[in-house]
Amino acid sequence: MPIASSATEISAVAVVHRLDVSIWINVKIYLKYIRFLIGSADTHMRQRSTIIWLAVVVAASAALILLLNIAPEAPKGVAQPPAVRISEVPTINAIPIVKLSELDYLLQTAPGYAPAVALYSASERPAAAGAFPAQSTTQAAAANLQVAGVDEEDYVKFDGENLYVAVDGRVYVVGPDLAVKASAPCPAHSCVVFVWGDRLLTYGMRDFGLITAYLYRLPALAKVAEFNFSGVLPVAARMAEGFVYIVTTAPPSDVVINGVKVAEAPLLSLDVPPIAIVIAAVDMNNDRFNASVLVSGSASRVYMKDGRLYVAAPLGTPQLLYKAVVKAWDALPPDVKARLNASDPLALYKSLSSLLGERDGAGKLLKALNGTNVTTATSIYVFDLNGLDIRLRAAAEVPGSLLNQFAIEGLDGRLVVATTVSDVKFLEPGSLAARLPPPSPMEGDIAISEDGKPVVTIRPPPPPAPPPAVYILTVGEPRNSVYLLDPDGRTVSALEGLAPGERIYAARLVERTLYLVAYRQVDPLFAIDLSDVTQPKVLGFLKIPGLLEYLHPVDGGRLLGVGTYEQGIKIALFDVSKPTQLREISNITATNVLSPVLYDHHAFAYSPKLRLALIPVASWRPAGYVLAVEVGDRLSLRAVINATAHRAFFGRDAIYLVGGAQIWKYAADLRQVATTELR
Repeated sequence: MPIASSATEISAVAVVHRLDVSIWINVKIYLKYIRFLIGSADTHMRQRSTIIWLAVVVAASAALILLLNIAPEAPKGVAQPPAVRISEVPTINAIPIVKLSELDYLLQTAPGYAPAVALYSASERPAAAGAFPAQSTTQAAAANLQVAGVDEEDYVKFDGENLYVAVDGRVYVVGPDLAVKASAPCPAHSCVVFVWGDRLLTYGMRDFGLITAYLYRLPALAKVAEFNFSGVLPVAARMAEGFVYIVTTAPPSDVVINGVKVAEAPLLSLDVPPIAIVIAAVDMNNDRFNASVLVSGSASRVYMKDGRLYVAAPLGTPQLLYKAVVKAWDALPPDVKARLNASDPLALYKSLSSLLGERDGAGKLLKALNGTNVTTATSIYVFDLNGLDIRLRAAAEVPGSLLNQFAIEGLDGRLVVATTVSDVKFLEPGSLAARLPPPSPMEGDIAISEDGKPVVTIRPPPPPAPPPAVYILTVGEPRNSVYLLDPDGRTVSALEGLAPGERIYAARLVERTLYLVAYRQVDPLFAIDLSDVTQPKVLGFLKIPGLLEYLHPVDGGRLLGVGTYEQGIKIALFDVSKPTQLREISNITATNVLSPVLYDHHAFAYSPKLRLALIPVASWRPAGYVLAVEVGDRLSLRAVINATAHRAFFGRDAIYLVGGAQIWKYAADLRQVATTELR
């Protein structure tokens, strides 16, 4: 239940500690948390929660008064070169606090709204000692986790005995005999589930833009808490040691936490339309909840390792413009500079509006900006985690964009990031319209006839002119890069210019070798040595037909790949024991089918004990199958299971397939034992 009144407005406060001005200002930003202690709904708990809430507000306010003198905001000036130094790791003098309502200006220049999508990548080792309170319990987990000990969001979990399935507005606990042990409502028709000890958390978007979560006690699924927070689309969620971290995005003016409107938040970067990132934390051990809000680009990927959470967000148009103006400042005509407020990206973006209505002024500016060689780029925010406490440690930036969660990984305390880099060109609305396809025949005049004779012709009004804004277009040949960052966001080393003209379609870090698949006309598989993190190097590559989009390590120095091939899919086995001499050992192809593995790694399952891979496929007709592939010296097809399933779990003596509300149980020899439908 919400503890504060819905009429209350809460601000998120950022405090910056300057640790090293000459080299790197390590940002230790304390976000003033909107903390709600969730417990039983009796009067005593409500009074206790209110007292704690008031204490938090008083303490945070006192800390803000003291610390604002330590890290004042940089002074702003009109028509001055931007004070922020643009480099591979931007120096941050202060994180400004912005009123979320002020960002509505950016909505007026947005050509459209596209919700964020998510990435998560995780480590091969559990969190560092002290990062989470010590716990010992059995964990149910999603299928095919990237990192042992770090669970990922999904609608079905398995603990080795029971299945926990959220489907069609309910969550079910299903025993090994497929009997339903318990069920309870989910907050939405489509939900995510996490399980830890005797607690089950399920959440979904019940109302547009609002995520609602229920916390249940197992085994009877008795509800112990309910809370909500803003989110147009949940980006990603991860759980370690009973703490769930949920990352969502929302329009800044509509952010609420448990019915409480958030008025201000730290401004890390800008996008069009503006985006607020909400990070909700749930303590499943003690039924507590906490949430933080910040303004950034649209979060796209999430990674968690060793007590740190990494959130990646592509740089939006205002940030790219700001970088270009910094580079081009000395070359800009004096009359143009006089019209620009370059004190920060938001002020610059606002001051551009008047210039955009003047063709000469806009032309001079865009010509200068397009000579700065600005590329696509991604911000990576590093958060230190300590249970419900989430603190921003650093803000890093890498050129390019990330493909998926496997393009970001951890290695020996460093962050490995693989990106595809494209050049950016700035366009004014008129130039953008010239690049759009011609109008369709349906967009012409309306002619009405009677018995074939024209009666009247109506000319519809012209479409509205595009808003006065600058648009970006990626141009030129893409290229690919690998960057290694230290925990504070500094670039340790880089390997740039890989596979010019191609894009990354798959990535996987196996021990100290990073495997990348790039594609344009052929499909080269690269092996990149990261043994020396200061000098990454390409060991070898192999050109293969088809397009691999998922890579999975198997035993014996081999790599399994799943991708598209002609009018179907290809499953390929590679010998990578000698990375300088990569070779394809065997493959299986299937025509006229596609697989969810191509975009959802949870759909893939592999048992090292059985040496069996399960890969769901679907034909163009409404029919689904699961390919059971034995991974021996070569690949061999064990069976084609007639089941429309897209999740598979290996139990002690059985295999479970899940496809929405349908569950199948198979023996190890792939004989069907039982099936049930959840209702």
